Amino acid sequence: MRRTMQAFVAAGVVAGFLAFAGPALAAQRTVCHAGCQYTSIQAAVNAAKPGDTIQIGPGNYYENVDVNKPLTLTGWGLLTTIYPAVANPTCANNGSGSLCGGTASNIILVDADNVTIENLRLEGANPYLSRSVGAEVGGVYVDATNGIITDYDDTSGIQNNLTVTGVNVSDIYLRGIYAASGGTFNFNHDAVENVQGGGESIAMFNFGGSGVMADNLVINANDAISANWSMGTQFLGNTILDSGSGIHTDNNGGFGGVADLIKDNYVQGCTVNGYGIYTFAPYVSATIDSNTVVGCYIGLGAFGSNVSGQGPTFSNNTVSGFGAKTTDPNGTYGAYLTTDMLGFAFGDLTATLTGNLLTLTGTGMFVTQTTPTPGQPAGGQATVTASGNSFVADKTGANGGVGTVVNAANNWWGCRTGPNTPGCTTAIGTVTYTPWLTRP
Repeated sequence: MRRTMQAFVAAGVVAGFLAFAGPALAAQRTVCHAGCQYTSIQAAVNAAKPGDTIQIGPGNYYENVDVNKPLTLTGWGLLTTIYPAVANPTCANNGSGSLCGGTASNIILVDADNVTIENLRLEGANPYLSRSVGAEVGGVYVDATNGIITDYDDTSGIQNNLTVTGVNVSDIYLRGIYAASGGTFNFNHDAVENVQGGGESIAMFNFGGSGVMADNLVINANDAISANWSMGTQFLGNTILDSGSGIHTDNNGGFGGVADLIKDNYVQGCTVNGYGIYTFAPYVSATIDSNTVVGCYIGLGAFGSNVSGQGPTFSNNTVSGFGAKTTDPNGTYGAYLTTDMLGFAFGDLTATLTGNLLTLTGTGMFVTQTTPTPGQPAGGQATVTASGNSFVADKTGANGGVGTVVNAANNWWGCRTGPNTPGCTTAIGTVTYTPWLTRP
């Protein structure tokens, strides 16, 4: 997997070499171990003027860098590695937040607008720090709390226009690359591996802002790529392997903005009971289009909403349950659609599915809502419209729970004679399926 990531960012080595080898410009400052203007990255940052480019030469640097002005940091790709100088990986476990009240070990803290970080390797396990201080994550003793994180402290304001491209981030306890302050960002062509210190660990994350996460690779993460309270995030063309969840968006639109777009991503090999792509408690209606999910307990998911009538559209996705790891005796779910907001009460669910292939699952599409007991909050209404989809080789094609409304007319059920006939999959519960398609 590490070799895969190295190949993924190898182009950054060439770009970094050409940039570093060129003539020095007034707005460029150079860092290397000998023969450059500076021998430490932080010294160059401190001396730089807004808008400068800091060229970081090959070698290993042991620093926690604070970028407090608009700058570009660029290196020689995998030949330029930054390790944390201090260890404090688990500090957030005391409830102090991702920055741990200022004590977190961040490899790069961004505290300014218009910062670009490119063609670097960030390694969160410093071999020269004591193992007694670090924490074991994925078989590695890690020291860094976060890889790259913006400063969300109230006195720091919002950091906008953060670009991270061609950066390799490995062995981080909490957050790999994190736009934390609610600003704008573009994370593209990055590779993040082994961010799985705990249940709050996320490889690539946006909180409260808007931007793009495109063409990234994530391997071995607790939570691979996600956004919370997004004002409009585009998740485009990312590849996610062997992680607890692939991509999800939570509370999208709660701060305003536009609906998220999740398109052309590939998720494979979720860990036990892992989710591929899902929405949680949205205020607006996200689009989940042309993604592929293989080997996850839940391929596509929708969990309630905060605004009745708002909910995701799933279109042209391919979901296969083959190879999924799950402790659920019912097996896997191609699409799991529910009013339950994962322990945060319930909300009406409205979802649309069109043009999806849901195959080799325990249940191709499962729709459920909670029936509250007396004195409990309402369980919400689940309403799903599914047409033009293919339910093929599923143990159960579609299942609508008590009280749900599931219109599943004009789908392909695996044979010409329709669901619940020999050679076709089944449609049970509240699912209405007439008429059905007679060809795929």
